[in-house]
Amino acid sequence: MSKVKKVYTKIKKKWSFDNTGKFTLKKFGLFIRMNIEIAKKNPLLFFGVVFFTSLDAIFAAMLPLFSSKVITTLVQNNKQWLFNWMELDSTGWVYVIAINLGIIIICEYFTNFKIALYSAQIEVMQRLKILKALTDQDVDFYFDHVSGNILTRLVGDTQFLALGVQQFLTNLIYALSGSITAITIMYTQNLYMIATLSLVYLLIANLFCVGFFIDMRRKLILAFDIKRETDADMTDKINNISLIKASGTEEFEIKRLEEKNKDYEDGLTKFTHSSALLNTSLTFVIQLLVPIIFIIIAVQYLTNNQSSNSLGADIALIFPLLSTLIGGISILLPSLRSATAASNAANRISELTDPKPMIHSNLKGYKIDKIDSIVFDNISFSYPKKPERIVIPPTKLIFEKGKIYAFVGQTGSGKTTIAKLLLRFYAPTDGKILINGEYNLNRINLPAYLNHIGYVEQEPQILYGTFLDNIKYSKFDATDEEVIQACKKAELHDFIMSLPDKYHTILGQRGFILSGGQKQRLVIARVFLKDPDVVILDEATSALDNVVEKEIQDKLDELIKGRMCITIAHRLTTIKNVDEIYVLGPNGIGIVQMGTFDQLKKQPGHFRNLYEAGLME
Repeated sequence: MSKVKKVYTKIKKKWSFDNTGKFTLKKFGLFIRMNIEIAKKNPLLFFGVVFFTSLDAIFAAMLPLFSSKVITTLVQNNKQWLFNWMELDSTGWVYVIAINLGIIIICEYFTNFKIALYSAQIEVMQRLKILKALTDQDVDFYFDHVSGNILTRLVGDTQFLALGVQQFLTNLIYALSGSITAITIMYTQNLYMIATLSLVYLLIANLFCVGFFIDMRRKLILAFDIKRETDADMTDKINNISLIKASGTEEFEIKRLEEKNKDYEDGLTKFTHSSALLNTSLTFVIQLLVPIIFIIIAVQYLTNNQSSNSLGADIALIFPLLSTLIGGISILLPSLRSATAASNAANRISELTDPKPMIHSNLKGYKIDKIDSIVFDNISFSYPKKPERIVIPPTKLIFEKGKIYAFVGQTGSGKTTIAKLLLRFYAPTDGKILINGEYNLNRINLPAYLNHIGYVEQEPQILYGTFLDNIKYSKFDATDEEVIQACKKAELHDFIMSLPDKYHTILGQRGFILSGGQKQRLVIARVFLKDPDVVILDEATSALDNVVEKEIQDKLDELIKGRMCITIAHRLTTIKNVDEIYVLGPNGIGIVQMGTFDQLKKQPGHFRNLYEAGLME
């Protein structure tokens, strides 16, 4: 099996091929659907594209007719009718041509302007649609989609779709309008045989082109999919450049990416070969039409003994019209190529926008103004994609304001899942989470609820922006002075003031200019500013060394004072003074012990085993 075929088999399983490995009309249908969506949102813009493109093609096709009228009036020294409306001499027809050219120039401008706006709106609309879908998606969604693939679709596929629409729509409208006008002029000028032959020839050539392209389009789409997979892989490697540098695997990655790009090159070569064959065949078919028509004209005029002057006028009309028809055939192939690329992009975009999330924000739900208690009312949980594996068995718990609770246990015991349920990343499989003893978390206004929750996790989430942007996140109306006070509480203010741009310093991607401790201080400042009722600490200091951990823990102790706090613990030092410790057993057996630190370390059981084994140090 060749390398390209192996890549094809891999991608066929990954992307949207049907069971036979052939592409169906699904992708093209999505492409049309997205066109209809933007057309409905801005019908005047869509109408403007159709109107000016059609008008441009019609007046361009009428130029040969007007030129032949000039020749006829000059040769026969008479006047010719303009659509049975008025008779014009040669000078009048020159004015008509000038007006016609002016209209073409105006239509060309508005066609290009309108289609550029239309395609830009499609790109922006799809990007916003993807971003909305991504923000609405459940956390599970991101486990199945590589970030590189998401970025490729957000940036690359939206551009491909917009460009495909721009090329396909204008080419299709222009070719149809110009061809119909040219055939109509031939019939109105009594060129019945030539018009009929041209029409039949046009239909056969288009059918031949479409049929051939249907067979080769899979090669084009395969090449596109290989390229996008390669782009996603390259994005992933750039995001993990530290790992590559630390491992000394630069040469390995370069060779691997060279092989991936070679797969793309091989796939594109197969398509290019078929494309060259189709272009050659199409060129032959197009060029054959001209001598055939010329022979027909010559035979007709020799048979009818018509004058050479009449022959010259008709040739001046027929061959430019034939050029219009030939142009329609010539742009069919690039139009189909654009439509195929756009259809593939539309399908890939739909893989991000079509999945429906299970968790909803419930913006019309009840808005709580404070959190005094949280109740786990006999909840149980299994991850949606592994429903057979119980993570949390039926559990009843009550968390109260002003108390600190800790969950401990081995990896995989469900500690972090508790935090995710409280943040409503997931909903319980069974049971209810009640806020203040009466409001079901599934039904209340989620943003209003989360406004009372502060979350500090192991990997601090830092946005690209300034200190002010990051600390104000989730409390955008805070003043700069409030931010400064929060930073002072987190002992971050002095460090910020030592920087040249102070609070306006750009932190870079993921806050790369900050150390681990500084990142956590920034997150703590963010929570101080938010002033929530509940603080969730998810192994907040596990990635820090002992000295920095002690400093950060002091700030966390100050942060949680007087609040309800749920901490996911990994070290003994973080849970010595909590009000209640819940010990989770392995393999989803749930809570096996509960009590204070001093009580549990004296009791035989899971906690003491962890303590004595040093797993809580």
